[in-house]
Amino acid sequence: MDKQIKKIKLIYSGELLLFTVVFIVLGILELLAVIKLSERFQLIFKIVTLAGATWLVVDFVWVLLSPKRKAKNAIMDKAMMLPLAAYLYVFDILGFVLKPGYGYYQIGVPIAFFYIACAYAFQGVYHYYHPTPMVLEMIEEAKPKEEEKPVEEPTENNEEK
Repeated sequence: MDKQIKKIKLIYSGELLLFTVVFIVLGILELLAVIKLSERFQLIFKIVTLAGATWLVVDFVWVLLSPKRKAKNAIMDKAMMLPLAAYLYVFDILGFVLKPGYGYYQIGVPIAFFYIACAYAFQGVYHYYHPTPMVLEMIEEAKPKEEEKPVEEPTENNEEK
C-alpha cells in the first residue's frame, strides 16, 4: 500500500514539475527570441491571458465560497496564482492601450512563464510531502482496491487435508 501512495504522490508532483520544465523552456526561448510572436499571436495572447487572469480570480473566489470546492482544492495553490492574474491584467491592458513594440512581449511573456514555472516547482515539491485534498481522495480510493483480496473458498482437496 505504501508503494501505491508514493506512486500517486509522485505522479502528481512529477506532472507539476514537468509543467515547470515546459514553462522554463518556453520562457527562455521567447526571451532569447528563438520563438517570435507574430502580431496576430500577440493579440490572441492578450485576449486569452485576460480571460485566464479572470478565471484565476473567479476560481480563487469560488474555492473560498464553496465548501465543496474548498474540500477538494488547496487554497494555497489558488492564492499563489493571484499575483500572476494581477500581472496579466496590467500587462494586457498596457498592451492594448500603448501598442508597444516587440521588446515588450519579448520580456513580458517570459516573466509570466517564469512565475508559473516557479509556482509549479514549489507546488510539485510541497505537494509531494503535503498532498492536496484531491490526491488524498485518490489515495483513499486506491486503498480498498488493494485491501480487497480474493478469499479462497474451501474445496474438496482443502477439506480433506
